Amino acid sequence: MSRILAAVVAVLLLVPTAALAEDYTDPDYRDHDLDSMARGNGRQPAQLTDPAYGEAFVGAGVDSWMADAGQAANDLRAGRLYTGGARYVPGGSAGDPRYYYDVASMEVAFTARTGAKLTGHVWAPVDAPGRRPGVVITSGSIQGYEAMYFWAARDLARHGYLVLTWDAQGQGRSEGVGHAPGSPMPTFDGVPFQQSANFVEATVDALEFFLSTPEAPYVPPTWTEEDAAAAREAADGVEQLDDVNPLHALLDAENIGLAGHSLGGTGVGTVQQCSDEGTVWTTLAELCNGRSYPIRAVVGWDGLPGGVTPVVPGMDQNADGYFFSTTPQYSSPDPDANLGPFDAWATAGLDAYSITVRGGTHLEWCDMPYALPATTYGTRMATVYTTAWFDRYLAPEESTRAAALDTLMTAPTAAADQPESGTNLSGSRASAYRLTTLDDFPAVLETRDLRATAGWAEVGDWAAILAED
Repeated sequence: MSRILAAVVAVLLLVPTAALAEDYTDPDYRDHDLDSMARGNGRQPAQLTDPAYGEAFVGAGVDSWMADAGQAANDLRAGRLYTGGARYVPGGSAGDPRYYYDVASMEVAFTARTGAKLTGHVWAPVDAPGRRPGVVITSGSIQGYEAMYFWAARDLARHGYLVLTWDAQGQGRSEGVGHAPGSPMPTFDGVPFQQSANFVEATVDALEFFLSTPEAPYVPPTWTEEDAAAAREAADGVEQLDDVNPLHALLDAENIGLAGHSLGGTGVGTVQQCSDEGTVWTTLAELCNGRSYPIRAVVGWDGLPGGVTPVVPGMDQNADGYFFSTTPQYSSPDPDANLGPFDAWATAGLDAYSITVRGGTHLEWCDMPYALPATTYGTRMATVYTTAWFDRYLAPEESTRAAALDTLMTAPTAAADQPESGTNLSGSRASAYRLTTLDDFPAVLETRDLRATAGWAEVGDWAAILAED
């Protein structure tokens, strides 16, 4: 019996190799694809073999879990029902535990138009004087939660941005059901959580809260002043429910950026149409709450949607053909496969940037300890390009905007051991940019193969790409 079992195991181990040998027609492409799959599975082993990571996870995991449990228990008094899976798993809402305590933030809670309580954090700009630009980050779906995107919030705060991260209804630490204004009785507004309204319309809700001040307190879209007052009265002394951004005095309310992942990317890509940089908002009264917003730039992490009208400069960051796991791609894809949003933005005459992470999965942008397969460099790569994009279009200092433009043009030329290096761009799906210079007589710079422009092997040259390593 043991010999039969051993033989079966041996056959099972050999099947993938045999299948690969039979299905791939170009051995150089096969080697490139196998390398991509190995890269896409690099993050979990790196975390599992890092003792410092494990030690940090224990502290951050326990602290975040206990905070979540305390909030859920307290808010039962207000009829709040929390259904997000992450809050019930120790460490599930910690994000990258190594940096859990690095940058200060304040917890906030506000009411979505559905009546659900949305929780989040505002991150103060670090060592930056005066009012600063702001960024609202919308998380992804399928139980994505805000802590997965703390990597972006921390870096943007360090670069002088005021940041709002928040959980969509039914995810993370936000409530799963709706309520009539001031009522503890649940409704089915916003249920089930996996629907576009909880990421698109709710991005407008979050933006309205972010812009709130004591002179203009937050009123959920579609609500009346009386509705908002009833919700505040019901919450008084029972639960946290904010009607003003506690860091409003630090916000430059004329310079806002939006970033989002997955369905959150669809959300921010749709809501950028409400920018006062154009007039599209006048045709989207329901989406835009009957007004325009000071949105200046948008970043979609896998990614920006099609079918919208580009209004502000847009960056689209993409995975390399993988979703939640890496699987063989036996024939090479169309090199322009990920450039649809880029082309839409460029055709509209707007600056645009598209990168595809080599070996990247859909999970590059959401950092959950031990659980999600991704590369070891994707999140750090996204950090460099995301911050540079917002610096280029939101930063108040001309010198910062100029430096950001230089970063966007030269970062791909960095050495192979740097996360932003062009060698970490996909070798099968092209990356591209359209950038306007800051000269007195501005010029438009364009490339549709950022790899080759940066001096690395061009897309599709499989053997040369592998030789870069």
